[in-house]
Amino acid sequence: MIQAWCRLLKRKIVLGICCSLISSIAIAYPNIEGIQDYQKTLPYSKEHKQNLADDIYRFHNANNIWDLLRSEFTLHHYEDSPEVQAQLNFFMNNPNFLLHSAQRAAPYLYYISQQVKKRHLPVEMVLLPMIESAYNPFAYSTAGAGGIWQMMPDTATGFGVKQNWWYDGRRDVIASTKAALDYLVYLGGFFDGNWLLAIAAYNTGEGNVLAAIHRNIRDGRNTDFWSLPLSQQTRDYVPRLLALAIIIANPERYPINFPSVHNAPYLAQVDVGGQIDLPHAAYLAGLSVQDLKQLNPGYNHTATDPNGPFKLVLPIQNVEQFTENFTRSPLYGRSTTNQYTVRRGDTLLALANKYKTTAPSLRKMNSLSSNTLKPGSHLRIQKSNTNLAQAILDAEKTHPTFSSNNNAALARLENTHEPYYMQPGDTLYMVREGDNLKKISDKFHLPIKAVLIANQLRRIGPVPAGSKLIVPTHLAKMNNVQKYQLVSGDTVYVVREGDTVEKIARKYHLTAPEVRLANLLPNNAIQEGDRLVIPTHG
Repeated sequence: MIQAWCRLLKRKIVLGICCSLISSIAIAYPNIEGIQDYQKTLPYSKEHKQNLADDIYRFHNANNIWDLLRSEFTLHHYEDSPEVQAQLNFFMNNPNFLLHSAQRAAPYLYYISQQVKKRHLPVEMVLLPMIESAYNPFAYSTAGAGGIWQMMPDTATGFGVKQNWWYDGRRDVIASTKAALDYLVYLGGFFDGNWLLAIAAYNTGEGNVLAAIHRNIRDGRNTDFWSLPLSQQTRDYVPRLLALAIIIANPERYPINFPSVHNAPYLAQVDVGGQIDLPHAAYLAGLSVQDLKQLNPGYNHTATDPNGPFKLVLPIQNVEQFTENFTRSPLYGRSTTNQYTVRRGDTLLALANKYKTTAPSLRKMNSLSSNTLKPGSHLRIQKSNTNLAQAILDAEKTHPTFSSNNNAALARLENTHEPYYMQPGDTLYMVREGDNLKKISDKFHLPIKAVLIANQLRRIGPVPAGSKLIVPTHLAKMNNVQKYQLVSGDTVYVVREGDTVEKIARKYHLTAPEVRLANLLPNNAIQEGDRLVIPTHG
């Protein structure tokens, strides 16, 4: 009993020291978060927009993060040990597992690497989610662990991770990473900087590792990781992480071509200030619902938690489109829940039937311990998916979708008094000295009327240099424009790994919309091996 109390006291003391250390690190390095969070007010100021443009430019021109990580590993990898060799053989016989894991890791890798460095943890910890979940934020184990870090509910709660009917922070990559790394800092302190023991404890719990150490001390045996009587799962777990680090550190000996990942922030957090429907948020950002949910896996339903968190994670290149559309959105502030005041005679089953849900769902959503309802109390009731779908449909009807030909689209633009929403494939154009609306519209092969209406301009007048215009370039496909014809002096470019439309355009001193229009691309999606016409003739 006394030993157990001492272990608990030691854990609390070490945790307190570690939390103080983390706080001091955060103060000393306030900008090393790995995720951009620059939306403090709406709409964007000119300074915010310039910062965003700079961040996007840095992202597209950053080096490959895998090259940096392999140079920063610090642990001894024990490559000659039979246990590590067995795991090396496993990985080399299953390269697709590593490639799929690396692909899933790509959006989060820079953020996690920055968080690891912020805490002065071994850089190898970046690889731990590959071992835990293959970097799948939706992964659950049979024991109930969840998220990329496979945290158990009680452990996550102990490190401040919120979990309720609306939201599971273990699946939220931002929240769970902070908690998991704080836990690893604690384990590193608990085992006096012996990281093999700390990693083993992350898998099986520090109590099991400590018990194994005490057993070996009693029996006169070594207390290093390799000598401890741990479960086979844990005895495989640590060598598997070391083997993965060896593969990444030695690409010439272990030729697995991990997809290139930019060593710069890919993600941004956007505080929307309240609950928002995820399908509508995806629509405003120009993303598919699936892509938005992949970046925001913590939300359990089709809307964010009405009590927070209110932050959405978006690709940095979609932030400005989301912001511009969000400030004009007719659904801004629309709640996806009803608040119902319980009346005498109400039953949970009757209310569930009325609102097309189930009694267990209502109990869970309102943290009820039974089916008994107290008159005058309040219940939160989620609106049905039918209502949500209709709300999105109503929103789409209030602005142009350009689903037919250009003349019809312009006619709808002229006949609506609602603000225009940026569409995927549209361009935010910064006006330069000497520009006028005719030059800009001609540059993008669009009628002046389209630019006027998209920006709610009433007349063809001067536009100040430095201001930004929405150019509805996604209309190009519906604008009866014939596919660009190659002429003398033009270039046919074969897309290489890591290329983007913006990078290719800059290489030839063009703009991304010029490249898109020449190839009738509806957006910036290109793949390795695609052939693009580059209009370099003039």
